[in-house]
Parts: sequence; structure tokens; C-alpha cells
Amino acid sequence: TLFRSALPRLQLVDEITRAQRFFHWDLEFCDLFAERGGFDLMLGNPPWLKVEWQEAGVLGDFEPEFVLRNLAAARLATLREQTFNQIPALEAAWRSEYEGCEGTQNFLNALQNYPVLKGTQTNLYKCFLPQAWRLGAEQGVSGFLHPEGIYDDPKGGLLRAAVYPRLRAHFQFQNEKALFPIGNRNKFSINLYATAASEVAFGNIANLFMPQTIDGCF
Repeated sequence: TLFRSALPRLQLVDEITRAQRFFHWDLEFCDLFAERGGFDLMLGNPPWLKVEWQEAGVLGDFEPEFVLRNLAAARLATLREQTFNQIPALEAAWRSEYEGCEGTQNFLNALQNYPVLKGTQTNLYKCFLPQAWRLGAEQGVSGFLHPEGIYDDPKGGLLRAAVYPRLRAHFQFQNEKALFPIGNRNKFSINLYATAASEVAFGNIANLFMPQTIDGCF
């Protein structure tokens, strides 16, 4: 309390932390890391989501015209100011959303936080991979269902250099059976990762329709 009163910035940090509820893996699971060196198994279907500022969507919660009409940037700016004057609470909500999105983008794009993602289009599922590798135990395994973007991104060479030594299995799906509401021709894959090996070696099956086929193949 004494430090916060002497340094107003610490007070601001405390307020933001309480509001955003940041999760620090190393602190929350310090006993696990001390005893086991990390997690033995991590599984997930991380969000396939680009972190982008969607101004119309935020404003549309108060005024549907922002969403219903495909407004040009100049018209959007004019209508925004008019709506701010009509709905005072909107400006505070808009600024809060913008600050949150801008802060998230800066964190995810920061080289010191995700060095292997340098130059790639930020997508939340990509951020899960280096986190899982960092948090895994020496013999830990992680499995994620995610899009194929890490394999065909022309700027993703640095990420692939980290992926392939850890990759143990890549099972690619065509969404023909509509397992996910993303269109029947879109691809995704189940990917199994482990500790980085000296040689690249992984199982690969392509053009799957149903998960049961994987067991049938083996």
C-alpha cells in the first residue's frame, strides 16, 4: 500500500490486474513446476481467432446501423461522433474495448513474448503452441486441434522450424462431414507435440473425414 501511494503507476497496474484477471501459469502452478518441471499432458481446441479491432461490432451494441450498413471509414467516424453525443455511455465503452484490444494485440505481437511468431499473422491458436512447449515437462505431450495455417504461411518459417522437431503426428481433416461450422472445404488438423528431437519424424494422414479413420489406419 505504501509503494502504491508513492508510485501512482503501481496503483494503476493494480487496478488493471484486478479488472483483467491475468493468469500467470508459473505462479499458479509453482508447486507443479518445482516438483515435475511442467505438465505431462495438455490437450485443447484453442480459439481460431485473429485479434482485430472490430469497431462496428462494439458500436453496434448501442446502434445497430453500424453493423447493418457497410459504412465507409469517413461516414463511420462521423456517425460515431454523433452517437457519442447522443449516448454518453457509448464513448466510455468504446474506449475501454479499444484499449483492451490494442493492449492484447501489442502483447501477442511482442517479440519477447512470442519470438517464434515473428512476422506471422497473429491468431490465438498459434500462441497456444509455444506456451504449451514452454509449460510441458521433459517428457510432456500436448495435442491441439487447429487450422493448417502454421504449415502454409509464407512468413511462418521461424514457427515451422520450432514445430517440426516437436511434431509427432499430423492428422489433416477436410470438413466434409461438417464437424465444425466453417464450410465443408476448409481444412484443420489434430497435431501432437512432444519435446524437440534431433531428427524430424512424425506420423501423417491427410484428407480425413472422420476421427475414427485414424484408428483404422493404424
